[in-house]
Amino acid sequence: MSPQSRSSWSALLVGLIGVLVGAALVTNWQSIVTHKTGAPVNALGVAPAITSASAAYAAALHSDDLEQRIIEAVKHTEPSVVLIRSTVHGQQIDPFSQFFGNGGSGGGQTEPFTAHASGSGFIFKEEGDTAWVATNAHVVFAADNIEVLLANGKKVKAEKVGSDIRSDLAVLKITGSNLPPALPIGNSNELQQGQFVLAIGEPESFQNSVSLGIVSALHRTDIVAGGDGMVNIPAIRYSDLLQTTAPINPGNSGGPLITISGQVVGIAAVVDPRAQNIGFAIPITSAQPILATLETHHSISHPYIGIVMTPMNTSMANYLGYTGKEGIVINSVVTGSPADKAGLAQGDVIVELNHVRVKEPTDVSSAVAKLKTGDKVTLLVWRRGNLQPYDVTLADMPEQLPQG
Repeated sequence: MSPQSRSSWSALLVGLIGVLVGAALVTNWQSIVTHKTGAPVNALGVAPAITSASAAYAAALHSDDLEQRIIEAVKHTEPSVVLIRSTVHGQQIDPFSQFFGNGGSGGGQTEPFTAHASGSGFIFKEEGDTAWVATNAHVVFAADNIEVLLANGKKVKAEKVGSDIRSDLAVLKITGSNLPPALPIGNSNELQQGQFVLAIGEPESFQNSVSLGIVSALHRTDIVAGGDGMVNIPAIRYSDLLQTTAPINPGNSGGPLITISGQVVGIAAVVDPRAQNIGFAIPITSAQPILATLETHHSISHPYIGIVMTPMNTSMANYLGYTGKEGIVINSVVTGSPADKAGLAQGDVIVELNHVRVKEPTDVSSAVAKLKTGDKVTLLVWRRGNLQPYDVTLADMPEQLPQG
């Protein structure tokens, strides 16, 4: 082959390599844009809806500059994070009325009260002039008036579409022109311990506050909060939470926990007041189906029996005269509950549920959680030396159980 021929082939080869590299770069950019925006691309690899700002955002998300990635994630998240103000009007017992009121006849009299609460939320769905906001149920518990303040300063009235205090999730609906877009939802199941996350919300009414931290732990269980306050918010037992060092202060509740890619992976819920930099968020993957149900059905069914249980131990067995090896003791029965209507009583020992032996209270609660309101369960109960079956029809657990 002559030098001239070799030169021609070399030039052709370089040209082909250039075309292939260029095509690969276009394909890679196209996949980035499509993944981040969800927008279709045309034959040229250009998404019709892509703007210079969103293109810069997509590029920033793949930057090696961590600080710039965080800045861009915050910029694109903040407009869709809202401040929520709720008002509750009600009646409370005047503790002094038994001494000074009602002619000295005793008994507390009621007087009106007004309570205010605030928290955060974020838009998770948007259609035209309507947007749906996710937040914590305790932020809007018993509220008869809810106002949402957008990041641009605009105030809008909000409708409570659905609320579930046991999962501590609520859905609000707002309407208006030029509402912010819905935030992209991530997969909290893919989070790793040590991963950077950002909490965005309205702590102590300081609007649009951002804090950076890491995922400290996954799947924290049996975290209990609430149970006090003027509006009698019941204690909430969270079954699965993310733990983070991102500061979650009063007012952050309901705000999004996002990755540095701007995807929502949690909903800020509670902080440990006994320590610093220990906050908890509801994983978005477990929250999504609940939010969807609240949006369409407005409530969540929680079947319950209506008993307070404790594991059997030697001292309890001796006190009751129980000679069995396993069982669950009923400490108390909720007035008006399915257990009460079925005839269960304090001191009864549950031996079986639906013909399956039970050893721990969680054996009962876990089995009931898998059933539906209206389902029947058969309990084999020991009482004063005799075994007897009881049929219990599960009911929907009220938000507030009777006291006493």
